[in-house]
Amino acid sequence: MRIVRLGLDPKLLAKILNMSSGRCWSSDTYNPVPGVMEGVPSANNYQGGFGTTLMAKDLSLAQMSATNTKTPVPLGSVAHQVYRIMCAKGYAQKDFSSVFQFLREEENL
Repeated sequence: MRIVRLGLDPKLLAKILNMSSGRCWSSDTYNPVPGVMEGVPSANNYQGGFGTTLMAKDLSLAQMSATNTKTPVPLGSVAHQVYRIMCAKGYAQKDFSSVFQFLREEENL
């Protein structure tokens, strides 16, 4: 994505993030960028892990709960839509972290 186009090595970015207040589960435990970590789905063409279909289902349940309780969750709605599109475009059996690959491909259209 943009970091790669700017010439920043994704491994270096993860290292910087993990030493700062930007540290989070996605950067230090389950990095979605291929080649940054071993033993995570992104290192195996997004195979294994928690499926995109399951993420879309769970986001749907969260959206229904939010609607039932009249709780605004505008970013939840966008995330749900992204994962539904991913399922329709062939990502259904991949790990949910394949959103990185999906957004990268969509950016290049």
